Amino acid sequence: MLLVFFASQLNAQISSENKTLNGVVYGSGSKDKEALEGAVIRWINTKKGTVTDDKGKFTISSEGISDKRIIVFYVGYNKDTVNVDGKDFVEVMLKGSFTTQQIVVEGEVKSSFIDNSEKKTEVITQTELKKDACCDLSGCFGKNASVDVAVTDILTNTKELKVLGLEGSYTQVLVDNMPIMSGLVTKFGVTSLPGTLINKIMISKGSNSVMQGYESISGIMNVLLKDYSTSDRFLLNGFMNSILEKQVNLNGTAKMKDWSTLASFQTVQEPRRVDRNNDSFLDAPLTTRYMFYNKWKYGLKEDDKTNLTFAVKYLDEKRIGGQTNFNYDKDLGSNTVYGQTVNLQNGDLYARWGQKIGKETQMKIFASGSFFNQESYYGITKYNAKQRDGYFNALYEFPVFDKSYLRFGTSYKYQKIDEDIKFLQPTDKTYAGSYEKFESIPGVFSEASFEFPNLNTAVIAGLRLDFHNKYNTITTPRLLIRHQLTKETVIRASVGTGFRTVNLFSENANMLASGRNMIIPEELRPEKMVNYGVDVLQYITLGQISGNINFDFYRTEFSNKVVQNYSMNPMAVTFINHDDAASNVFQIESNLTFFNNLDFKLAYKYIDQYHWHKGVRMDQEFNSKHRVLSSVSYSPRDRNWNINFSAQWFGKQVLPTTKDYPVEFQRPPESDPYAVVNGQFSKNFRHFEFYVGVENLFDFTQTNPIIDPQNPFSKYFDTSYIWGPTNGRTFYLGFRMLFDTL
Repeated sequence: MLLVFFASQLNAQISSENKTLNGVVYGSGSKDKEALEGAVIRWINTKKGTVTDDKGKFTISSEGISDKRIIVFYVGYNKDTVNVDGKDFVEVMLKGSFTTQQIVVEGEVKSSFIDNSEKKTEVITQTELKKDACCDLSGCFGKNASVDVAVTDILTNTKELKVLGLEGSYTQVLVDNMPIMSGLVTKFGVTSLPGTLINKIMISKGSNSVMQGYESISGIMNVLLKDYSTSDRFLLNGFMNSILEKQVNLNGTAKMKDWSTLASFQTVQEPRRVDRNNDSFLDAPLTTRYMFYNKWKYGLKEDDKTNLTFAVKYLDEKRIGGQTNFNYDKDLGSNTVYGQTVNLQNGDLYARWGQKIGKETQMKIFASGSFFNQESYYGITKYNAKQRDGYFNALYEFPVFDKSYLRFGTSYKYQKIDEDIKFLQPTDKTYAGSYEKFESIPGVFSEASFEFPNLNTAVIAGLRLDFHNKYNTITTPRLLIRHQLTKETVIRASVGTGFRTVNLFSENANMLASGRNMIIPEELRPEKMVNYGVDVLQYITLGQISGNINFDFYRTEFSNKVVQNYSMNPMAVTFINHDDAASNVFQIESNLTFFNNLDFKLAYKYIDQYHWHKGVRMDQEFNSKHRVLSSVSYSPRDRNWNINFSAQWFGKQVLPTTKDYPVEFQRPPESDPYAVVNGQFSKNFRHFEFYVGVENLFDFTQTNPIIDPQNPFSKYFDTSYIWGPTNGRTFYLGFRMLFDTL
């Protein structure tokens, strides 16, 4: 508090001595010029800025600014860069940006918005990410209705990101447009990227471009990491919560002629041991993590003909869960004290090269390689896994008509996975053994994008052929259409196929900790499906209220899906192929902004997942059909502080049957509905930001989530029976120290 007080006093003193620039911003359109209230003015290459008042006027300090250019932008107008060197007053005239080919729903003023591409793309910016703790990627979606964050293993707090209600393995996660987070890496990759390293997240539902492969089934999540141009020159972030988990993040940048670089370091240190429900098991794992990332970029300007980016990341992580008296050094594999541990190392190296040939023709090459090593213990079950990946993609793009392009490309994917499962003590389980998976997949693809201005329509059509070493030719067609019905209404539609092979034990690792056996009575075939959907986006402007209402519906039909069956054997989970499974997802969402500083969101989502078994319709377990999300965020015009709250409500879920268990271990066939409320307050100073927040404000937790915790080596013991929060109310606080120049 003393640090905050003195920083505030120092900031006030410096501001009083600053040199200032005054000005006014107007907008031009079909009418005479008019003053723009709420236009954003920012010094170029900094985050130092202000907004205009109701008369379009502004005042901004130039203290410490060497590059005397300002960037001015306002929703619905073209952004302008103005040189104000030697001036103390400037008048800026912005021109309207509306065309029939492009609509920006909420421009750079907003913390999240919908992009103007053929596919519906939701963009989460750094401003939005700061409204939550966002310690890692999995914590970045507290105010997003399209992505559900599900805990799949309560002892190690393993999470997955679900789009369209489908499991996280159906969502293709890209990092800087590269598919480096796949296979076994997906399980822990969503917590390996710190929020302070993320520039923005782009979420596209349903079928997408064929350029990224055939695995984007429920959608694509593209995580764009910071570089020199999108990062503060220096950032130090510190975080601690009420169970004393600590995190430190450090980002630094440098520029050398045509090269720039960003280096990032993160460490997470384990919390204290907590067991609030007195079941003798830790409520939160003891996590220790070290992450290093370094990105280099050649070509700093948008009009540079050659651009080269390469980056390297290394992660070392240990998670310890289990009984409160478990000792990692003494009790690994013990049959008297139950422990669940994960020890992993993951390294990635990727590069991207772009070369412009003429004005609009260009060539791009993507390449990456990675390794992943994991050693885990689930009580007496030892699980070791290794993965090696290689990826290459070359793309050539050229114009064919005005605003229409054709792309050709080729790709190659290499992936080798080795899994080894051993039981260190006698058991009735039968799935021990070595499991190998090898994929070598060359492919070719073509994609055309067409603009039809007279019809207010744009189309992307793509086709790719991949040649799998085991499953022969995989054909993937995709089609995306955007039609602008009116100035305020946009309709999008998409259809396409998907294909994926299953990583059974990694995707169902929580079953390794269960007393249930895992039975695989037949060879599990690749999953195949078709996904189609439609999206309607309506813009709203009513005086000082602006925003949008969005309706979308997506259906996924599986011609084969690997399904967990809990009823065939009461003491086991059986994995079988199903040729009749489907998912229907409907979502309606409203995003409104009042007076440019109060944001309100309300969304409802209906998820219907099912498969047919012997003529009986079976609903997907652990799926809440009805969900509601609401959030409100307020910042004053100078953006010096922000307060926000979010609430999520989840309806009932169908649960696996326990009717054959002893009475004391039986559970209801459905879960209870529940709600989770989070809140955060943040305060911004010149080079310092302070934030404090709470998660699960009303302290709702699932009662006794572990079945038979007193006997962790019995056949009834089960940690996979999770349908709601297991961690209660948690407070946190943190700070960011940042500098735009060094």
